[in-house]
Amino acid sequence: MTFTTKKLKDYEVELTVDLGKEELLKYSAEAEKKLAGQLEVEGFRPGKAPKEMVRKQIGEQAIREEALNLAIQTSLVKVLAEEELEIIEQTDLKIKENSADKLIYQVKFLVFPEVQLGEYKGLTVKRNSASVGEDEVKTILQDIVSSRTALKEVNRAAQTGDRVEVDFTVKDQGTVIDGGKSENHPVVLGENKFVPGFEAQIIGMKTGEKKNFSLKMPADYFQKQIAGKELDFEVALKCVEERIAPQLGDDFVKTLGNFQSLAELEGNIKQGLVLEKETKEKERIRLAVLKEAADKTKVEIPASLVEKRLDSMIQGLDKELHEKGMELGPYLAHVKKPQDDLRREWRTKAEEQVKLSLVARAIAKKEHLKVSDKEVDEEFQAVLQQYMLRGQAEGGPTGPEVLQNINPDDLRSKIHEVLLNEKIFEFLEKNTKFT
Repeated sequence: MTFTTKKLKDYEVELTVDLGKEELLKYSAEAEKKLAGQLEVEGFRPGKAPKEMVRKQIGEQAIREEALNLAIQTSLVKVLAEEELEIIEQTDLKIKENSADKLIYQVKFLVFPEVQLGEYKGLTVKRNSASVGEDEVKTILQDIVSSRTALKEVNRAAQTGDRVEVDFTVKDQGTVIDGGKSENHPVVLGENKFVPGFEAQIIGMKTGEKKNFSLKMPADYFQKQIAGKELDFEVALKCVEERIAPQLGDDFVKTLGNFQSLAELEGNIKQGLVLEKETKEKERIRLAVLKEAADKTKVEIPASLVEKRLDSMIQGLDKELHEKGMELGPYLAHVKKPQDDLRREWRTKAEEQVKLSLVARAIAKKEHLKVSDKEVDEEFQAVLQQYMLRGQAEGGPTGPEVLQNINPDDLRSKIHEVLLNEKIFEFLEKNTKFT
């Protein structure tokens, strides 16, 4: 076997491999043996049928195809190991010559760039305490009470604290703005979740009344197309409902299920908030350490990796919108932002994320941090068990058919990535000074 490598642009390498007749005969024999071991011939034990009968049943074409696959796969592994090429992905494969005497093929790879690590051990990071204030606990309690609040329709003027439903139209110089029309729109007066000044205009209105008024939007309003503008509102009040909240105390807490007193519920809420803050702080610290290590690292970021990261970010937005019953195209049209503009805005963030992943990978390599097949298998089985339990709870697949809904190879790869990242962050945490 002979081979040549040629460096192309943006960390792409073209590899040409030349295999001779003797090597091809060896791969042909291996292919025939492999296929014969998978063949069941009536009257013979596996692998014991006459060679001529086996070749006839398998077919010359199948042997040639399997031999070609073995030749490419095996030779590629040898070349990559010899050249110490660390590939990200294969981008192209071309068979240049395929005969009984010679096989020549070309393949292109995207390879990892060289990473010149700076200092990543002994870094100093400030650790914040995960304290929880009484106001935070009270906010959660208020949310719980609000979720159990009853509604009673009343025939009086709307006042702060009421829940009302309104029909409204919002115009800019006579033209209805995007999203500026709604019917039976719910508003809780006093929560100030609508445009500034809107709720104050509703207070004092009665069911069936209509009202026209104008409001000036704040200059820093999140919808830039109407920020700072004076808009005209047409409102019709459909109904007024008084909100009757339960009395917060031990009796109310007992109706929630697992608590016997208000103090017990408050303690549980506080514990949950502390755990949530500790988790967020751990994530913040990990990212801060990795970012500091990245700042001390020299690496040229391949443009192709940045584009792939941007693709992933767009796909993430698309998935998030789908979960909310929205589509990416209409959403981008609504916010008047073409996808190209979104990619430009996100490029710096994508470049940072790619660099962080390259630095993390380089640290794992230098410190010999690895994930064993056993660790991946154990986590793989645990994830499958979660899928089955979820399927059982939702009336979906619970047995082997669970695998029909997932790609095992993709799942194992994701698990390997997650477990390796955990080892990298644990290593960095052990070698970081906290103040």
